[in-house]
Amino acid sequence: MRHSPGASPRRASRVTLARAISKSGLSSRTQARALVDAGRVRLNGRVAHSPDVWINPSSDQISIDGHNITSQRHVYFALHKPVGLITTRSDEAGRSTVYDLLPEAIPWVFPVGRLDKETSGLLLFTNDTRFGDLVTRPGRNVPKTYLVALDRPLAPSDAAQIRAGLSPREGTRYRPAKIEIAADDPGACRIVLTEGKNRQIRRMFDALGYSVRRLHRLSIGPVMIGTLEEGHTRPLTRGEISSLRGHFPGPEGR
Repeated sequence: MRHSPGASPRRASRVTLARAISKSGLSSRTQARALVDAGRVRLNGRVAHSPDVWINPSSDQISIDGHNITSQRHVYFALHKPVGLITTRSDEAGRSTVYDLLPEAIPWVFPVGRLDKETSGLLLFTNDTRFGDLVTRPGRNVPKTYLVALDRPLAPSDAAQIRAGLSPREGTRYRPAKIEIAADDPGACRIVLTEGKNRQIRRMFDALGYSVRRLHRLSIGPVMIGTLEEGHTRPLTRGEISSLRGHFPGPEGR
């Protein structure tokens, strides 16, 4: 096994040691670098000396303070996240996190993307870094469907702006998105995104003068929350995993 700090990885599955630790959900990337600098991280049984060494999380073994955070057995599952939990393994302020809901028997896993504290719905977890990168890679256009409740009825002209691609004043450009206003409640809508910018839906509606009262993610690609109860998990099916690894067409939009 060869490691070349600072060199570009030859395979998409390779990441730096600091990124692999942060992807596990154990810490931020900055905290991961501090763990390595403190000599608390071992890579394949030896003390790691650089957080920038390139590794393959699928085959290289990482341990922190003697606890293995990687596994040869890949796992993939869905969680129905409630409102009020943050998407991180631990929090310095002592807030509850999504990891409080995960089964104790599972190996170290990381969230595939995130949901903010006030957003509920579907969240995926895995210990397969390559799979996680495939699902979240911007150019693959994996569609994500949300239910949105607004503080007032959504004007058809504003929905048209979202379908055309929104450019708020701060300069961020959002791709065209599918949006349908609920027939029985003009203050509610269903929106499909093919990108995942930070707090995107809330910022889009804020730019149009609306406040998001409730945001709930229904699906990621072929994976639907369905009847999964809030706070519960289920394994992904082989079909779901295979489909998420497959190809998604260009931006959903009209």
